[in-house]
Amino acid sequence: MVFTGSFTYLQYVRETTFGTAASTIQSAGEQFGFEQKITGWSFTNNKLALAQLGDVRVKTYAYGQTRGNLSIDFVLSSPWFLGLIGFKAGADAGSGPYTHTFDIDTTSATNIIESFTAQIGTEAGGTDIVRTVTGGIVNTASISTSIGELARVSIDTNYKNESLTTALDSSPATLCVANHTPYTFAHGSLEFPDSTVIAEVQDIDISFNQNADHIWGIGDSTASSGVRRMFEITGKFKASHTDSVQLQKVYAQQKDTLANTGAGAETLAAEQPTLKLTFTNGLASTSLRSIVFSLSGIALDDISVNIEPNEPIFEDLSFQARDCDVVATDNTAATPASS
Repeated sequence: MVFTGSFTYLQYVRETTFGTAASTIQSAGEQFGFEQKITGWSFTNNKLALAQLGDVRVKTYAYGQTRGNLSIDFVLSSPWFLGLIGFKAGADAGSGPYTHTFDIDTTSATNIIESFTAQIGTEAGGTDIVRTVTGGIVNTASISTSIGELARVSIDTNYKNESLTTALDSSPATLCVANHTPYTFAHGSLEFPDSTVIAEVQDIDISFNQNADHIWGIGDSTASSGVRRMFEITGKFKASHTDSVQLQKVYAQQKDTLANTGAGAETLAAEQPTLKLTFTNGLASTSLRSIVFSLSGIALDDISVNIEPNEPIFEDLSFQARDCDVVATDNTAATPASS
């Protein structure tokens, strides 16, 4: 019998010790979001084929670094996954609705990468398949949406090792529809710091890249730790080309004024203060569900425009940010410890 994804669950929990399976994976696991998908999954021992003088055939095999890769796609519906991509959870505030804050800072705690344990269990008839991956680290997370589409998150992860058992979680993690909203393009808005919403955004994509990797040491084929490198925030969006406002922002990074006078681009550190991406269900009080990404230190890379007869004119802008704060509002009293 061939089984489908309806027989499978996926849940995760942050690890206390890198590479040591979290004991709460079947009691306090979390889902990443609605409609979770595993879009890529590989596990390798990096086989090394050894040859021998006097023979054209492979003589034997050795094995190198053990490593897994797991790519996950899901609908943006809660902020809890942010703890895995370099965001530190702040104090939870309010008495319903509750406000949860996440930011990126440079304390010793956030310089250390957060690792996670994930479990993928499949009900397979006579012998169930439960794979528990440990030492997971997120390299890149991308948030994107476009006209007529859901707001989706794609995360690319590596992990240290995995184990195989047959003990399924009898009550795997689920997302409560009452507490979480599956966001779509219609829930979103994008604005620069003058509080003017950018007109008719067609699509938006923001990527958070920890440039993370595992570290190995002699004596073990599995990773001994993980490391974060420079945290990069990049993105792009397409909007209606109705005026020259965005074009002038790109000009400002080259010269002081539209008259092209002043310092050259190589000597200017020009940037936009903030770029705000908001997803909200638009309701009030304890029914409000929202996630607001406030990016700061924005450098616009380029602007491109295509013009065709009888077709709408749109402009594409690429950007990079130096920092990001996130504020989420829902009716959950506290950020889960597993996130």
